[in-house]
Amino acid sequence: MKKQLKNMFRSSEKSKKTTSSIFIRAAYIYLAIPIYIFVFGWFKLPIALISAAVISVGLYFAMKNAPKTDISFLCKKNAAIIFAVVVLAFWWMYMSGIGEFAYQNFDHMWRNAILENLVDKPWPVIIEDASPHFEKPVAMVYYFALWLPAACAGKLWGLHAAHVFLYFWCLIGVLLVFYLISAYHKKLSLPIILAFIFFGGLDIVGSFIYTNSPDFLWFNSGHIEHWSTGFQYSSITTQLFWVFNQAVPAWLITLLLLHMKDSRSLVFVFSFSLLFCTLPAIGMLPLIGYMAVKRSIELYDKKKSIKANIPVILRDIMTFQNVIAGGLIGITSALFLKANSSGTTGLTFTKPSLVFMTYIVFLFFECLIYYILIFKNQGKKPLYYVSLVTLLIVPLIRVGSGIDFCMRASIPSLVILFTLIIDAEITFIKEKKRTAAAALTLVLAVGGITAQHEIMRAVQLTPNKLANPDATSEAAHIDLLEDGMRNNFFGEFEDSFFFKYIAK
Repeated sequence: MKKQLKNMFRSSEKSKKTTSSIFIRAAYIYLAIPIYIFVFGWFKLPIALISAAVISVGLYFAMKNAPKTDISFLCKKNAAIIFAVVVLAFWWMYMSGIGEFAYQNFDHMWRNAILENLVDKPWPVIIEDASPHFEKPVAMVYYFALWLPAACAGKLWGLHAAHVFLYFWCLIGVLLVFYLISAYHKKLSLPIILAFIFFGGLDIVGSFIYTNSPDFLWFNSGHIEHWSTGFQYSSITTQLFWVFNQAVPAWLITLLLLHMKDSRSLVFVFSFSLLFCTLPAIGMLPLIGYMAVKRSIELYDKKKSIKANIPVILRDIMTFQNVIAGGLIGITSALFLKANSSGTTGLTFTKPSLVFMTYIVFLFFECLIYYILIFKNQGKKPLYYVSLVTLLIVPLIRVGSGIDFCMRASIPSLVILFTLIIDAEITFIKEKKRTAAAALTLVLAVGGITAQHEIMRAVQLTPNKLANPDATSEAAHIDLLEDGMRNNFFGEFEDSFFFKYIAK
């Protein structure tokens, strides 16, 4: 048992380190393709041609400057592990409900409807007669970038083809995420990938305490993450099973940022997030700020004057891909999203004193217990505090009347926390700190019960869905305009700058 624990996070092969930027470049292309589709699908042709040219030049410079990552573990001797990771990704994606192959949680009914609208209607998606819900014509305005490649397939071969394509498109994103996690920790390890899939807070403990019942079932299939009134952080599997369109790009972009060695493409890569995952993009801002400051400090030469240092620092971040290409993507995405201002009641801030005990208990079981366990090992790293402060603040912010901001803006910092935990666990095992390693493993295992609930529900209900697809899924077919959540997806666009001057 001790030998197994010691080898748990060890790379399956010790070989000469080989590096390449191919997977970072592939991730850049993966994120850029939906943006190109959006540009040609929504912009006036002259503006689309100019925008595509600018983005292409930015992408060229970003790819030229892409950091190299470890690929030495992608070798024949690791073929069995690589195969296992790929199979695991296929299975995890299948159980998520993406592609309509397996049971879908009810959040999929809105996501299915978004894809259907993108497939069936001309772009931009405009509904001239939106009465009685809207007084004026409306446009579908949403962060729908992840669906656009699948929507193109759907326009060619139909809606079913779009769902199948969406499954494989998301699968590519997940495989890139798995690679970036492995490269970040410089080892290919099935336990690390499993730890990511099952990573989450101790929802089962919080739910058990709040339920206060002897009939409480620990290993069940219920959704247990809403135990703390007004707050929720979602486990990695919950993110995929419920809000994959935000989760997959948020994981990918966060990991790309963590791999960066300089600031030359920092803003460019971040700009993709606005049209992919707007709320997680806000949660990335502390990371962006930290990385920019960190790089500035690295470049600062104490032997030179401030005046002499400023041009060096500015040249690192004021690149074509950041300022011109990233600025174009960011500004046009923001102008597009601004066309829908009907789905929010604005930003509000909850005073901690009003919800003190709920807030503290929630934070302890969702993240603080991890930060406490890894403090001695990771407490000197700035990322420890960047992610911690973000996760302390995010629950107190409301955008609209729900808790979506808390659930989504937390995603990047939860990914950072995961990397810190794995770093700590690897060090504990390497330094034979068995108590610390066992304690962290135990907490990870208890946190993993949340993902077990999500997966178990899919396992239990998928056979019924396959036998009777129209009657068993929570994700019933809906008309997005008729749905009560319509304000999240449509906006009266006639007075918006984007639809006046940019959209075709």
